[in-house]
Amino acid sequence: LVRKPAAFISSISDDRGEELTYGGMPISEVFEKDLGIGGVLSLLWFRRQLPPYVSKFIEMILMVTADHGPAVSGAHNTIVAARAGKDLVSSLASGLLTIGP
Repeated sequence: LVRKPAAFISSISDDRGEELTYGGMPISEVFEKDLGIGGVLSLLWFRRQLPPYVSKFIEMILMVTADHGPAVSGAHNTIVAARAGKDLVSSLASGLLTIGP
């Protein structure tokens, strides 16, 4: 018996042919453009290349949430407060007051 080679395909990735593609973009082009984690996630999750500021935002979210140390909730609250338009002192206080014993 001769088995056919496996070819995995979905609506977002395809490994048929010579090269893997994410959202229609060959993997070599992903590395040439240096898309990073944010760019790859935009191709896989949103099926298109998002603007660079969105990719940077996705990477920032991953960096903040990847740490499991004691000050993560404080850093997260500081960033959320700052992005909500609060002043610097209020944002910093929000983060510092979140850190518990």
